[in-house]
Amino acid sequence: MTEIRVARRQGGILEIALNAPSVRNTLSAEMATDVAAALAHLEPETRAVLFTGDGADFCAGRRATMPPPCARKTALDLKALIADPVLDFYEVLRNVPVPVIAKIGGKAAGVGCALAALADVAVAADTAEFSVPEMNHDIAPTLVLTALAERVTRTTLARMAYTRDVIKAAEAKEIGIIAIVVPEAQLDAEVERILCQLSTNTPPVVRGIKTYLNTSMEMSFAARKVHAGLINGIVTGEKFR
Repeated sequence: MTEIRVARRQGGILEIALNAPSVRNTLSAEMATDVAAALAHLEPETRAVLFTGDGADFCAGRRATMPPPCARKTALDLKALIADPVLDFYEVLRNVPVPVIAKIGGKAAGVGCALAALADVAVAADTAEFSVPEMNHDIAPTLVLTALAERVTRTTLARMAYTRDVIKAAEAKEIGIIAIVVPEAQLDAEVERILCQLSTNTPPVVRGIKTYLNTSMEMSFAARKVHAGLINGIVTGEKFR
């Protein structure tokens, strides 16, 4: 049985939920494959993707993929087995052509913290917790840090990796991992408010903004100026076809 739940909602919203609450929505390779498949061919009218987790925790990490200690593996074997699937999955999430809204409650640890950071707008309950605990198991968390690197400073990356601190939602917002914090009882309402706003826009507009956000941040001002004008012209032109 699949451990993700996919639903198409009114207003052009695609909802994808991690559906393994008995294991705190820890991500398996099969779950990542299923999420990527759901995102591979979005319907043209899709305006946003809602990413969430069933149960108390958003995502408490990743299920182990390490080979047994007696296995003989090269560095390239291990890269293909452990690192590449996760990094490819992060790239898929980052490059979704419409905004990704994440609804986060409970724990967002390791992969869960990365998923929160990869969302365009991550909304968390004030009781949510974020951490990068891989070094507790003597694992170098370079994969998670890659997902976080566009959101937080080098100092924050170092602190989260080395100290394994559990960061509360309010601080996670301050340092840039997430965008919005609300009381736990208001989490659903706040996410629905954002989705309702997005459902009033045409798909070219929300896609145009996502294109700009994903491609312009490292440009010079002169390049961003040209880029912004081109995207704006293309998006606006769709209204007059």
